[in-house]
Formats: sequence, C-alpha cells, structure tokens
Amino acid sequence: MIWRPKPGQRVLIRYRKSTAFSMPFHGVHATVERAANGPGPINAQVRTDTGRRTIVPRGNLTIE
Repeated sequence: MIWRPKPGQRVLIRYRKSTAFSMPFHGVHATVERAANGPGPINAQVRTDTGRRTIVPRGNLTIE
C-alpha cells in the first residue's frame, strides 16, 4: 500500500484475491494524476497504460 500517492508516481493496482476476478483494473500498471490529501479516505485518480482514467483507493495501490 502506498501511504501518500504523489502525482507522476508509477503504481500497480491490486485488489484482494477474493474480489480480484470482478475488478477490471486488477494487475494494471498506471500513473497517479491526482491524489486527495485531506482527512478521510484518500483516493487517487490514475491513468492506466491504455489511457483510461479511474479512481482507486490508496490501499489498492502498490509501488510498481
């Protein structure tokens, strides 16, 4: 898990084994575009290598 994702950081999107099969972005490499920094859940907007953008909770991001 990445504690504070930073814009431009390369990441790998991972989900828990029991739900990974239903998540379309599991195992996808991406680049962080924006990251929340306030109190509460910290989500990150990422752009996948295919060019799609999505919002991912920081707990599902690992260092590439």
